[in-house]
Amino acid sequence: MNNLVENNALHEVLPFYHCSIENSKVSALGNGLINQTYLVKSVKQNFVLQKINHHVFKNPTQVINNAELINKHLQEKKERQQYSLEPMWQLTAKHHSPTVIVNDNYWRAIQFIPNCYTVEAVETTEQAHQVAAAFGQFTSALSDFPANQLAEIIPNFHHLDSRLTQLKAVVEKDPKKRLNDCQHLVDFCFEQVSFIKKVAELVAVLPVQVTHNDTKINNLLFNSDTKKPIAVIDLDTCMPGFIMHDFGDMVRTCCSTLPEDGVALEDMQIRMDIFEALAESYINSFAGNITQTERESLIIGAQLLPFMIGIRFLTDYIDGDNYFHTKHTSHNLDRAKNQLHFFHLLHTAEDKLTRIVTR
Repeated sequence: MNNLVENNALHEVLPFYHCSIENSKVSALGNGLINQTYLVKSVKQNFVLQKINHHVFKNPTQVINNAELINKHLQEKKERQQYSLEPMWQLTAKHHSPTVIVNDNYWRAIQFIPNCYTVEAVETTEQAHQVAAAFGQFTSALSDFPANQLAEIIPNFHHLDSRLTQLKAVVEKDPKKRLNDCQHLVDFCFEQVSFIKKVAELVAVLPVQVTHNDTKINNLLFNSDTKKPIAVIDLDTCMPGFIMHDFGDMVRTCCSTLPEDGVALEDMQIRMDIFEALAESYINSFAGNITQTERESLIIGAQLLPFMIGIRFLTDYIDGDNYFHTKHTSHNLDRAKNQLHFFHLLHTAEDKLTRIVTR
């Protein structure tokens, strides 16, 4: 609350929710790098207040509208006892809209669920089962929602050809003269012709679903008493997509023995027990409502997400670190090496992963 500009903005925003900065306690919430998020404790109610980053999300209204449609559908499923988690409702402001615009910035309020906590990293197979079951249940509950009703928040977000085209463009310009540091990585990416072709063939036949697209464990709320997930949060990147993307992101963030910027690549291994737990619970969460092609695509998804995020880190490094937050000059390069090495390990272990998924 030391930032005067943000303090002034909160002074204007809070009255839309029938409170003021004078009669509320406002504190920063979470460690997200995209939106600015606060916990507001007022006399009448507690809620989460968020300023949407309109540089990343070019049309914030679409983010808010997508969340409204998703939560309405999930609530209907919950009332029919077909969804056991809690929808994360956005609050309606006093002008009867969930969207508040102040000085060209977009704000929204989200319900606050007490007696809960978040987890930053998967440490046990039980947690892996919980993550996969929760995100699988989320997607399964939305399987009968017409995905084309949702706006595509970030176009081509998980489109491999587009990411390769972006990499090629920055390689040709090399604006910061960094290409010499990473030419071998660039070559490695474009040499994966067989894998790139396999992804393209899959995308042409997979059914489109509503997917979360950020399936990290810290996007779940856990009940403090039961220690079980009670809600899927951060619906900002929910869009039409393929379930292999969501599964792949779980594998990417849960199954490496190194953090995504770890540099001791010789020590990196695949946590096979975690992978097996993710695959088992994710597939089971669909209760048979998963095609054979989708099931088989999970192995490709597990490889695709590290490969694609590795390409994005590499692209950003060559371009001068304009997208991802970095702590030092080679941070994005370290991340790219890490993720592309993890892709290599997963690609090498494909037969073993296939036996687990098709078991």
